[in-house]
Amino acid sequence: MKPDVLEKLSDSRDFYTLVKGVLSLCEPFGPVHAFRLIHNRGASRVACFIELESPKQQPALARALGTRTLNGGVCLDVPVRRDFASVGKVVALASPASGVEPRLPPQPAGRAANTASNTQASA
Repeated sequence: MKPDVLEKLSDSRDFYTLVKGVLSLCEPFGPVHAFRLIHNRGASRVACFIELESPKQQPALARALGTRTLNGGVCLDVPVRRDFASVGKVVALASPASGVEPRLPPQPAGRAANTASNTQASA
């Protein structure tokens, strides 16, 4: 991969900025048909497979990025930071107290009557 491309993409902190950066590099070559990312957390790398609408433009994109084509698509191997995509991902969920059952909100009176008459009619 060319050094300027490598620098631009490896500074990404999350998938949004990485996708935005890759798509901006692809823009001069036409619309993107398919785009896949595979994150290898252990190696701190993201593999990116790009297929353009125009297959004739894919070798030109590969040359511009300094990478290769793989089965007709352009393949990038981007080194990323160790904390890539981990910012804001940890969410702590409160567990309900034991012995407490969740309750549904009460239904409006008209809707409750319709539900009761539908259940009796089907029985």
